[in-house]
Amino acid sequence: MRHLLTLLLATLVATGHAQELAKLPANSWTELKYTTVQPADLSEKGQWVSAGWNKIAYDPDHKRVLFYDRWHDKKHGGTTIYGNCLFAFDPAKATLSPVKIDNWAKIDTKTGGYRTVALAENGKEPTPVSRHVYHAFDYVPELKSVFICNGANQTVMKAEKLVGHDECDNAWRLDLKTNTWAPIPSKPYPVNHLDDAMAYCPDIKSLVYSGNNGQIWILDLSKGEWRKAKQSPPQRTSFGRTICYDPSKKRMLLIGGGRLDAWQKGEAREFRELFGFDPKTETIEKLAEGPTAFYESQLAYDSKREIFVTVAVFSKKEQPSGMFSYDPKKNTWSEIRPANAIPPHTSWHGWMKLCYAGDADCLIGMIRDKIFAFRCAPPGSALKPTTP
Repeated sequence: MRHLLTLLLATLVATGHAQELAKLPANSWTELKYTTVQPADLSEKGQWVSAGWNKIAYDPDHKRVLFYDRWHDKKHGGTTIYGNCLFAFDPAKATLSPVKIDNWAKIDTKTGGYRTVALAENGKEPTPVSRHVYHAFDYVPELKSVFICNGANQTVMKAEKLVGHDECDNAWRLDLKTNTWAPIPSKPYPVNHLDDAMAYCPDIKSLVYSGNNGQIWILDLSKGEWRKAKQSPPQRTSFGRTICYDPSKKRMLLIGGGRLDAWQKGEAREFRELFGFDPKTETIEKLAEGPTAFYESQLAYDSKREIFVTVAVFSKKEQPSGMFSYDPKKNTWSEIRPANAIPPHTSWHGWMKLCYAGDADCLIGMIRDKIFAFRCAPPGSALKPTTP
């Protein structure tokens, strides 16, 4: 009887959250309060600690947001600046769950720092080392799998030797049906320059990777092999460039990136550049320049309104702040003026993590450990054009 009452209460709470999501006011930001689901293993009981340096992706199969970040517990050594867990946020139920925690742990050093070392479980079930995944992370619906590639962790120890970022030089697949990780052994593979990006292209059944030297790589998922694309954007330093799929034009969009932190110090026009990559011909087209600087930004595709949406907030006014949309059919940028204030950004990470939940018709945004929802105004509503 107690079990049935608990189940009924959980169902009622989930139904209530789903109804709230359905009644979101148009053009307004709403914070989504959530509860954290604990792992079955008591030694892994803990909490999400936002380390950042990652993107979020929507899983339409389970109607949830996926991201890779830090799970703080005793078994894995507590807090570091590196992600170690795949998380799932269910907007309708307002629950956050650690889906898969890696088999690596933090240990303190005598000098006050720390190192990342493999747990004994990693010998039986290998997992990728804890890391900043940056934007080289995506969900592939056809395979019900998450993929990561490269990343950063300068504290990794292996065989009692400090190997640092070298242990992150690899690509991995997490099969969500079995909840197990497997490495992708392809050689060559994209050079790990740190702060790179990757996104899935359904038209060629491949992951498309953008390195900070400008080079585009393609991972054929049927063969498990990487290769360089025939053409890439102009070769230059492009830390923080991001990439996403444009279903309206069946192409990849690459935006922003440049010299590290240069967007804080001047015009830095390269941070506004937008390119289209045709995955069939592997050719590049320069598109309309963006209205602000983009670094690890996310373009979330609102399929109902057929626009991409992004959010940028600069507390020091180094660049224009606001909520902007890109119309891929018109190749134009516009400003979205929400009815209430954009949620505050309390660090230099001025770009909101953002994805679109089609089943709920709303954007899901994340700033540190706070999660928000935003439903754009009805299709056809007037938007204010921007001038780069």
